[in-house]
Amino acid sequence: MHELPLVFFTVFGQLSAGMVFLSSLYYLVNHTKDKLSIIQKINVISLIFMAIGMIIASFHLGHPLRALNVIFGIGRSPMSNEIFTFGVLFGVTFASVVLNYFSCCPTNDKFKFFRVICSKINKIPYVNGLLSAVLILLSIVFVWTIVLTYMLPTVKTWDTYYTALQMYTAMFALGGIASAMLGLKRLGSVVFFIGGLLILLLKIPYANLMATITPELTAQQSGWMIGECALILVALLLVIINIWRANYSMVLSIFAFACVFVAEICGRIVFYNLWIIPL
Repeated sequence: MHELPLVFFTVFGQLSAGMVFLSSLYYLVNHTKDKLSIIQKINVISLIFMAIGMIIASFHLGHPLRALNVIFGIGRSPMSNEIFTFGVLFGVTFASVVLNYFSCCPTNDKFKFFRVICSKINKIPYVNGLLSAVLILLSIVFVWTIVLTYMLPTVKTWDTYYTALQMYTAMFALGGIASAMLGLKRLGSVVFFIGGLLILLLKIPYANLMATITPELTAQQSGWMIGECALILVALLLVIINIWRANYSMVLSIFAFACVFVAEICGRIVFYNLWIIPL
């Protein structure tokens, strides 16, 4: 499948955006010192996922160095805007992680030069709160740039509002389950439930719409769709069991995350396989 790098890039991108969105939102609501370590952990893991996504996406261009050509398309090319926004999200998230690290460890003797600079920046009133607000906005905008990349008038199966719904429900389902796994149990679980239930509820009307456009191609994707829904249902059940348990199980949480991640890979494969240009 030629689009497989883009399948993983969009899923990793939405996963990262969802994690950054929830960690930043939580920071604005409750940034006590004991919770700051959880926020830091979520943002660091999201940076790793972003890096993996960028590396995978670069191979879609045939040669990784061609990825630099996106700079020349910023403003006129939706894909260039998508990759540029993703890079900005990565940069601002990294800056937030560094600033919060030196805020928690102001006497750390390592990296003295950066410690001095960060200590001065941290003295700016509400700087971390402003960064969190920017990250919330950037994560939403980044996913919207993905939507604009694929809502093409020439591709009838993509030029529907379901494209936007799929991208944002994936962002919240993936980001929610990952954040719950990494420490934001209540907020992450609630957001995952909303995203997961929307994915399930929207699947039948989406499949019906696709069947009116390209019935044969839609029928060929039924296995992927059923697989996605089954995995989401398993993840929902695991999260419910984990909530009712006396002791939170990290094993169940990791397995639930794996189910959601694979489910969204299946859903994205369906999305790309439904590519069709009407004659």
